[in-house]
Amino acid sequence: MARSKGEGTIYQRPDGYWVAQVTINGRRKSKVSKKKSVVQAWRKEMTAKLQQGYQGASETLGEYLERWLPSKKNSLKHNTYANYELNIRKYILPELGNVRLEDLTADLVQYVWDSYIQDGVGAHTVIKVHNILHAALNRAVKTGQIWRNVTDAVEKPVAEDVEMKFLTEAEALHFLSTARDSRLYALFYLAVVTGARQMELCGLQWSDIDWGRRTLSIRRQLARKGKTFTSLKTRQSNRTLSLGDATMEVLQEHLERQAQERMLAGEKWKEHNLIFTSTTGTPLQHKNLYNRYFKPLVKKASIPDIRFHDLRHTAAAIMLTNGRPPIVVSRILGHARVSITSDIYGHLIPGADAGAIEMMEELVTPGELVALDLPR
Repeated sequence: MARSKGEGTIYQRPDGYWVAQVTINGRRKSKVSKKKSVVQAWRKEMTAKLQQGYQGASETLGEYLERWLPSKKNSLKHNTYANYELNIRKYILPELGNVRLEDLTADLVQYVWDSYIQDGVGAHTVIKVHNILHAALNRAVKTGQIWRNVTDAVEKPVAEDVEMKFLTEAEALHFLSTARDSRLYALFYLAVVTGARQMELCGLQWSDIDWGRRTLSIRRQLARKGKTFTSLKTRQSNRTLSLGDATMEVLQEHLERQAQERMLAGEKWKEHNLIFTSTTGTPLQHKNLYNRYFKPLVKKASIPDIRFHDLRHTAAAIMLTNGRPPIVVSRILGHARVSITSDIYGHLIPGADAGAIEMMEELVTPGELVALDLPR
């Protein structure tokens, strides 16, 4: 039976099935069901979406993402944008890139995510990929290219918390003793003493040190690709740390070591005013630092197999277990809120409940206990 313009049509085929059709941008879309009520509901929903501006999408998901990602460049941090780009290229395009945007279904996305988990891809990674696709499709809904975000109906995997590792004071001391002759000893020393992040350390410049006031300002970080410097994640990440005599001495020794390296490199040296560099003065690459310097030292020191980021956990653990207030540790680490520090390291704060039971006993225990005559 024909309907008024824009409402589509509904008819019954000779085999008894009901068909609803609507036209979107000159292309006909259909819904087939044994039940007339099903196709009626579908037609009603589609015509309502058309009235709201839904136009349909003939392009593939890959083509859409090629347009969507550059539009996010000015609103995302450099490292976040690079992460989006990597995850789209590695996890979304190979399996879903050729699917037409309007043909994408929750079942298909669910199948791909489940397949990744079965193949050993980490749950945290799949969740990141899901969130990227969800954000991209949200934009397509707002612009009328699709009428709903199918990822709303997709179940994300449950990510288990990664076990936090940190060195004991004795292990940290042994690690730094082992690293003493390394050309990057000062970097490892700062990592343990200040808890600074790896890419924050790689972004430090000599101008960040105030030798008179004995402070170190953390103002930027090196991008993971190691070619550009970016701003820090939050306002609190920008911080100035007061340093002690031992740390200033370590930095002074590193300054002298670097002067010798600059002289040996001669014309090959590329000056960037960086505190920690390659042997030719260029920014220190993430993989080079990790594989060439850090992991061999961990193995040589015979300490637990830790990540570089665990040096940050080590700094926090040592400060907190030695009585430094969480608010102070939070500022040193550059956390956005002290609650973040408490959530991550709260179990390390000594005596958090010390005296609480004793206090309650003192407040509610009568001076003389009276036996109650309870009914038998």
